[in-house]
Amino acid sequence: MNRALGVALVAAAAAFSWWEGGLHQYSTAAHSGILAAIALTLASALVAGVGRQATTTGAWLRGPLPIRRHLVEAPGATVAVLVWIVLLLAVIGWDLNSFVHQRHDLPTLSSIFGHLTSSRGGRAAVVALWLTLGAALAVGWRRPR
Repeated sequence: MNRALGVALVAAAAAFSWWEGGLHQYSTAAHSGILAAIALTLASALVAGVGRQATTTGAWLRGPLPIRRHLVEAPGATVAVLVWIVLLLAVIGWDLNSFVHQRHDLPTLSSIFGHLTSSRGGRAAVVALWLTLGAALAVGWRRPR
């Protein structure tokens, strides 16, 4: 990717995050902006992924997951996936524990995000992090090595 294009995309994402952060959480404009960001991310993933996959989509869907080969060739990636699974399960467990006990000193993930997004800067930061994660998942790992 061209460096100027990368800088322009980062600047556009920062401007979008700040704009989205200034909107009311339940407004039509906020929802439309997020839907547009999701659509753009999916379209970018499709365009960036054409011809860059190791196998065709049909072969990937038909064949079993090559776990043994993956474990041998990419042990670091396997550890990373396991860490993310453990973190996700820990967050789910924490939220379930908080909901079951209904105690205010055990905050849920939604209450933490509610406090974080109560200001424009917090909402803008959450949107920026969300866009960064979406971009990394959509096109970041598809770059040629």
